[in-house]
Amino acid sequence: MYISKWWGDLIGGSDDSLALIDYLEQLDLTNVTLDQILKDLGFDALLSEGDLKNGGNLGFDRRSSNGMFRVEIDMACSALIDLSAIVLECLKSGYVDLHDLDANRQPCKLYMDASEEKRNLLRDELNKFSLNPLSYDLAKFVPTDDMMELAEKAKMIAEELLVV
Repeated sequence: MYISKWWGDLIGGSDDSLALIDYLEQLDLTNVTLDQILKDLGFDALLSEGDLKNGGNLGFDRRSSNGMFRVEIDMACSALIDLSAIVLECLKSGYVDLHDLDANRQPCKLYMDASEEKRNLLRDELNKFSLNPLSYDLAKFVPTDDMMELAEKAKMIAEELLVV
């Protein structure tokens, strides 16, 4: 997996990361668009407001044997970094296998269409985060050194999204 150099701890290692993978798994599709993902999770509204620092109302409705329930994504900036890494994996490898993101998942190849406009949107947000990571709510829960490392990784992902 191309993104394995980042995926695992600071990126892809949170409850929000698992919620994002739950969402992708629930789609029951093999071809998706980044635009649809952003809309479904509520990122489109949050990004149009221009504020990922304070979280926002993100999440999705999940089916279970007991009906539907709401899955909340608590840290928007962290989830967007995770999503950006997944987009990068799809661009570099042609797809992402959900099993590679979380070993507890069944193998499932997901192909994602990410327009240049939406990739630029991700890049802009990752660059904003990398300039001042301690201004985000996430910094209340993550040690300063880890926030700085996450900012560096976010910047690298943003740069790689440009090259694709």
